[in-house]
Amino acid sequence: MSTRWSIARIGIPLVGLLALSACSGGGDGGTSALPPTTASTTVSGTAAKGLVKQAKVLVCRIVNGAPEADASCASAISGNDGSFAVSMSDGYTGPAMIKVMAGTASMMTDETTGTDIPYNMTMRALAPAVSATTPVYVTPFSEMAANAMGTTAMDADKMRQAIAAVQTLMTSLGVDLTVEPMMDLKNNGADSVMLGKQTNMVQQLTRVMMAAKNASSLKDPNGVACNATGTTTSQQVACAMNAMAGVMTGITTSDPTKAATVLAALTSQNVTTAYMPIIKADGTLTMQMANMTSSQSMQTAMENAGMTTTTAANAVNIMMQGMH
Repeated sequence: MSTRWSIARIGIPLVGLLALSACSGGGDGGTSALPPTTASTTVSGTAAKGLVKQAKVLVCRIVNGAPEADASCASAISGNDGSFAVSMSDGYTGPAMIKVMAGTASMMTDETTGTDIPYNMTMRALAPAVSATTPVYVTPFSEMAANAMGTTAMDADKMRQAIAAVQTLMTSLGVDLTVEPMMDLKNNGADSVMLGKQTNMVQQLTRVMMAAKNASSLKDPNGVACNATGTTTSQQVACAMNAMAGVMTGITTSDPTKAATVLAALTSQNVTTAYMPIIKADGTLTMQMANMTSSQSMQTAMENAGMTTTTAANAVNIMMQGMH
């Protein structure tokens, strides 16, 4: 029996057999290379107005200049400390919009009382480039930037411009969208300057809560005060956040009259009582009540969170300089 006949009988074309032989040959014992796997990207951060708990967090890729449909976005649920971690299984690293949406059990902390109230709104944030090393903080201030950006012709550069525009507008309050909206003793306990920035963000978010309740100058689109008789605290907060977002008229532009109204409403709030979220050195969350205008009260809160008296005194001395 000839070799040619046996190849034909088993139905393998000669060229195919040669290809198989080439693939299985060599010194590696015939093992062919597997296709490369794509490492997932995890987007982490915190949602705060105050801390937003058990809310649905979406990370939506920007596709052709617009956020993809909600059903296609990667998702997770925020924890009781407001934190979230959303895995992008395809390893996406481009621009994205993060949405924190209400669910049936979603709550947020009222910083003025320390109690939880229903979370019934959506807050957004912009991520010019998704990265496991760049956390995203979703707050009413990040919602301002998202509103400035809009949902068309989106790209990383425009997102950065929108973020910078909001920070510039809120310079008098020291708002920095890259700063964690809670005091983090686990990761920043030795960095009093950063703790000061974090404390300031807590103070500004508390001012938002207070303004929502107290400032009749903040109004809904129909001109009705956010704190109108019969409204709930949750409704007041949602209304105030929308009033803040409405200040932005474009990526880098704002309405000066609305901006002045919002800034006046916020700066008029004197934060003498606030339940501050603090991540202790062991990673657990504690809520400490303090007068944020008093160094002694702030020192007591930091001691209650685990700092020694000397460390707390030194830290607070620097932290208070970062408050606005």
